[in-house]
Amino acid sequence: MKSNGIQKIATYMLIGLFVLWGITRIITGYLSNTNQWTAEDKEQLKKMCINDVGGRAVRFAQETEEYCSCFSESITNGFSKVEYQYIKAQGEKEQNEEFMPVILDCYNEYQKAMFDKTSLD
Repeated sequence: MKSNGIQKIATYMLIGLFVLWGITRIITGYLSNTNQWTAEDKEQLKKMCINDVGGRAVRFAQETEEYCSCFSESITNGFSKVEYQYIKAQGEKEQNEEFMPVILDCYNEYQKAMFDKTSLD
């Protein structure tokens, strides 16, 4: 009789562990998916970059397109989505300190491309 009670408790505990394991897997999967960059995220970053460039996006359309593609790739390769969102919530100075080293090559190429195009005009 006592053995039967212990078996029931063990069975319930085992079922409880499986349920807990399943819930943990679901939560972990959800959290990891929200931290992954998507193609839509990259496109949104690129559009934001083009908007931030302002008038130069018209005068230097091809150069801006290349710069913003580079910017988007650099950001998504350099930071997780959560890290990026955390940095974006900070002030401009802190953002520049974090982002500039990651996008510096893109920025320098953009400056050079604009200079070269202006020199040829």
